[in-house]
Amino acid sequence: MEKREGGNGAIDQNAGQNIMPRRNTGNLNYLNVDMQVANPSEAAALFDLHQAHHFGEFEYSSEQHCKQDLFPKWHLPMKIASVISLLTFIYTSIRDVLYPFVTKKENVFYKIPILVINKVLPVTSITLLALVYLPGILAASFQLYFGTKYKRFPQWLDRWMLSRKQFGLLSFFFATLHACYSLCYPMRRSYRYKLLNWAFQQVKQKKENAWIEHDVWRMEIYVSLGILGLALLALLAITSIPSVSLSLTWREFHYIQSKMGYLALLLCTVHALVFAWNKWVDANQFIWYTPPSFMVAVFLPIVVLLCKCVLLLPCFRRRIRKIRSGWEAKTQTNQTSITSRL
Repeated sequence: MEKREGGNGAIDQNAGQNIMPRRNTGNLNYLNVDMQVANPSEAAALFDLHQAHHFGEFEYSSEQHCKQDLFPKWHLPMKIASVISLLTFIYTSIRDVLYPFVTKKENVFYKIPILVINKVLPVTSITLLALVYLPGILAASFQLYFGTKYKRFPQWLDRWMLSRKQFGLLSFFFATLHACYSLCYPMRRSYRYKLLNWAFQQVKQKKENAWIEHDVWRMEIYVSLGILGLALLALLAITSIPSVSLSLTWREFHYIQSKMGYLALLLCTVHALVFAWNKWVDANQFIWYTPPSFMVAVFLPIVVLLCKCVLLLPCFRRRIRKIRSGWEAKTQTNQTSITSRL
């Protein structure tokens, strides 16, 4: 254990690790007693270190606490999530609420609290999940273009990549809300009335069996895919907890966050596609010449997955591995030109 000599004795460098912070850190005498320091200069230096590391943050005044930035890493993800949610809510309300009211004089504003919100949640969730992996693809393209890993990313891309954890947690939050809202469907009074109307219409039409084979398969498949996707998102959220991530090796953490993350994005995208089923070719779905919300939702995830498939091609994958190992295209070109001259 290294020690340094003071004026009146030796001081352990690790002494600061055994300090129990006191309520009153403004008095230097308390620090002298706690650290058992006889040299006032040493005590003053350690006191400055104590103040620099904010050991006494709980003693800040209310004005000092107000000056501190609140959740700085969440600003960008929260703003983007709010914008996506608001735009999706307006878009869905126009299609599902305003259109029947204008064209058929039907009052369906009761759909806003549950049905409209439950269409906003999955669109926002899958879009945020796609935004988690899109900057990685842009970064790989950036490195391929410049042929080096030492060139700094643009500031906007760097900030985006540092916010991927927050984007992922928000995506999991919206996906969980979507699952809860979906489970509440049979509990709604409007659903019970519609169920009675459907039963009455079936009796009126003298139908003994209302079974529709393809619709049953559609429901079974997309619900199963949704459960699997939510389970993988929960796994990603758990491994992003610092205490859990620190217990994993870098290879384990990268495997879960990258490989399992893309698998979660794929499952959620297929979940939305199966939910659409044959609605892609149904002209009645295009209200006021606007596509359904699920078509808008899957556009960005499909783009991200296709770009990832392109980067997985051997020609690009080998080059990215070489670049991230320290290889530089310009250095290799210069060496080749020098060799040719010799």
